[in-house]
Formats: sequence, structure tokens, C-alpha cells
Amino acid sequence: MADLFEFDFDLDEPDPQADQPQTATTVETWVDEQLAKQSSPGSGPLFFDIETGPRPEEELKALYHEKTLEEFSETCDKRWKADTVAAKYEEYKAAAWDGFVDRAALSATTGRVLLIGCLIDGVFEYANWDDEVKNLADFWSLVENAISDKVRIIGHNSANFDLPFITRRSWMLGVPVPREVRQGRYWNPLFMDTMEAWSFGAREYTSLNDIGRVFGCGQKTEGFAGKDFHKFWFGTPEEHKLALDYNEQDLRLTAAIAAKMGLV
Repeated sequence: MADLFEFDFDLDEPDPQADQPQTATTVETWVDEQLAKQSSPGSGPLFFDIETGPRPEEELKALYHEKTLEEFSETCDKRWKADTVAAKYEEYKAAAWDGFVDRAALSATTGRVLLIGCLIDGVFEYANWDDEVKNLADFWSLVENAISDKVRIIGHNSANFDLPFITRRSWMLGVPVPREVRQGRYWNPLFMDTMEAWSFGAREYTSLNDIGRVFGCGQKTEGFAGKDFHKFWFGTPEEHKLALDYNEQDLRLTAAIAAKMGLV
């Protein structure tokens, strides 16, 4: 990843008011122009978005625990007869492993970081390593520079998913996390989350697609489910390219939403 350059932004000063787009249909182009026209490279915000996948199968097998019939029975309705419990247990065993694998990417315990995409001055960048440790180290280096230079670091649902996931994986893999990232119970105030801004602190999930639709900023990549990212990432060259495009689209949509909210 490219290092950020120094600039004279002061977090305590009010943000300058950028020109507003003339129509909703041009907002993505407008956001790119706003990010690119800063007085010097690196003076715009850092947008980031992670993509995760399940850990390798051999590692998942070591973490997987299939309930015994006795353990399963404890979770059943006590009014069920023994043969009903036994039948339900067989159904559970048939689907348990696949369900475990399907959910693995959502937890830092069973998942891993495959990609950390960034949008810097309108340019899509990512750490091009197959090694998760190197990807995490590169990202924290970028974040450390951003915090030092008081650059805003913006994601969507980043406070509840991206940042905890990255931090936990870093702890597990022995990758140092800059002390400035976390301040007690709170993330450094330079981290901004478009979902939190939209919900005004309420504990509710609002998708990137839903907010993008409200603002007329565009939509996520059609026909691509985030839970299947790893299948494309490790697929053919064409599928790998589609996975990168998916991440970039999410970043540009986040940037467009942030601009509409006045966060940039």
C-alpha cells in the first residue's frame, strides 16, 4: 500500500464546504473529483473495507465441535419424544458442518482477512499479499500514518465488524496494533462509520445498499454475495478480478454516502 503524505488538516477546525453535485446520478464521479482535487496527495480521507473468508479446512476441523445426542437434547423442547429428538439430531448432524463453514467468515475465530481495500484520493489500493500477516501489518502502517496526520478513516459498519475483526485477527497472529487505534472503550475519533452516522448511535443495522438507494448514490455489485467472496477470490483469474471489483464498488459507494452526509 502507498504511504500517506503529510498535510495541514486540523481535526479541531471545521471541515471546508465542498461544492455539491448537481444531480444524484453524478455523485460518484463528483466524489472522485473531490478526493482528487485536494491541495496535495494524501490530504483526503482514507476509506477502507475488508473482505473475509473461512480459515483453511484443516484449521476449521480443529475448531469444530459436533454436539453429542445428549448435548443436543438439552436444547430441545422437553415435550418432544425420544424418537423425535433422535430424528432432529440426525438432521442437525447432516447440516451442522456446512452451517459452521458457511458462518466461519463472520467470526475472527473461524475466519480470516482476505483483502483490505482502500480508497485514497479516489484511487483504489490494496495490499497485494497472499499472507494475512503482511496484509494486516500494511494496513496498520497506513492507519498509523493517517492518525498521525489527522486523516479521517471511514468505513461502513466498520466500528462493529471491520475494526473488531482486524484487531482480533492481529492479536491472534501477533501483529502489533497501534496504540492510538483504541482509546479505552472507544475507537480513535478519526475513525468514522457511515452506518453509525446514519443511525445516530442506535443499535440497528442498515445496509450499504439501503443507504445508497436513499441517497441515489448507486448500489453494490449485483449478483455477488459477500459471504461467497472467498469462492471468487480463490477462483479463476476472471472471478478474482470480480472480487476486487466488488470491494472497490463498496468503497466508492461508501465514499459517495459519506459525501452526502457531509463527512468529507
